[in-house]
Amino acid sequence: MRWPIVRLIAAREVRDQLRDRRTLFLILGLPVLMYPLFVGVGLLYIDEIKRKELVVGIAGAEHLPKPAPDPTALVGGAGAVVQQTYTYPPLLDEKGLLVPRYAAAAPNAAPLTIKTLDTTDEAALKALLAARQVDAVVVVDADAAAKLERGERPLLRVLGRDGEENSKIAVGRVTGVLNRWVSDVKVARFARKNLPADFDRPVEVRDPHSEKTFEKKAADDLRDMLVMVIPFLLVMWMLTGSIYPAIDMTAGEKERGTMETLLISPAERTEIVVGKFLATACFGFGTAMWNVLLMVVAVVIAPLLAPSFGSGLISLTGLLACVLAAVPLAMLFAAVALSLGIFARSTKEGNYYMVPLFFVVLPLAYWSMTPGIELDGFTRWVPMANALLFQQRLMSVRPDPFPWQHVPAVFGSLALCVAVALGAAVRQFHREGVLFRDAQGGARKWSLFGRK
Repeated sequence: MRWPIVRLIAAREVRDQLRDRRTLFLILGLPVLMYPLFVGVGLLYIDEIKRKELVVGIAGAEHLPKPAPDPTALVGGAGAVVQQTYTYPPLLDEKGLLVPRYAAAAPNAAPLTIKTLDTTDEAALKALLAARQVDAVVVVDADAAAKLERGERPLLRVLGRDGEENSKIAVGRVTGVLNRWVSDVKVARFARKNLPADFDRPVEVRDPHSEKTFEKKAADDLRDMLVMVIPFLLVMWMLTGSIYPAIDMTAGEKERGTMETLLISPAERTEIVVGKFLATACFGFGTAMWNVLLMVVAVVIAPLLAPSFGSGLISLTGLLACVLAAVPLAMLFAAVALSLGIFARSTKEGNYYMVPLFFVVLPLAYWSMTPGIELDGFTRWVPMANALLFQQRLMSVRPDPFPWQHVPAVFGSLALCVAVALGAAVRQFHREGVLFRDAQGGARKWSLFGRK
């Protein structure tokens, strides 16, 4: 194989693709539009959730403990909730609103609007929910305050609309408020028995997450999500960046009638395949590089926009090192796309042939995102999934050592798949029946409805 001819063919294919504005927009322009769009939609969603005004109906509010004579005693820590007389803390004040201690359960969200209902009939309450007059309903057990005084356990039920997002949010928030109130009621009951507030916790357990702030927990959850999502996005963009150039270099050449001119040139067919393969792999790898660059910018800007996330959201060096794992994936996608594209007679047909490739890639990509899956003695041999797990491990901010012992198996299995796919593409280029399928117009063909 003559490498100067291979380089000439590869350079020619790259130059032709760079002249195609649709390909450039798909590879370079679309990610620039998509990432800000995703971020913008996410920020709008969070802002809308924070500003969402939710109405919660209280049925049987008269059965709740009454407000204390000194309401300021209810503001502060758990100890301040219990008064000198050991009365149970009220949930609602004299105006029928949530006591400030419980209304501040979600400080970044709009306060819950409390609506006192004059019925406890379940059918009537469900009718109010269906009419969207309330988003959630709290049904207070009859004589709840009296049962608390007798040491019994009254029942509080929360009703909502099934399958409706506003009601789901309202149910979640009012349940959190009730849980906080129940905790204060428990402290009051312990105080009546001359027991400490933490009497029901004979052993104190401290886990790594117990002392983290809410912002720190949110940052950790976001980091874990990004570590899994970023390799998935890279794979999908690489696949997209490889498919369309491969179709144009194979089926597109047949449509334009330039395939015959290329075949009668002094270049051997293996050299033609390798040249097209290198050009396709360059576009797939270039797509990955471009997306990594955009992600690096996002990782650098994110701490400036949200300082609570800190600078350790993901490993920046690991994100850059993902380029290393993108090389064999780009080569694999290029070889497979060429094998499928050369079999097509037109670009439209070539797009159809690429659909099974997505059916293979997507399950493997989703499997690598399964919680608990890591590089081990088995996953390191699974093509493409091993590369995604390798990328995830590179970006993770973890104190344990990197599993370098699995890296040779990862790249070895990918290299074997690339060799098999590239060999299949070379074989396709040596088959006249595949290269000149348009010339077989008189032969019987297959369709969805049988032979014709």
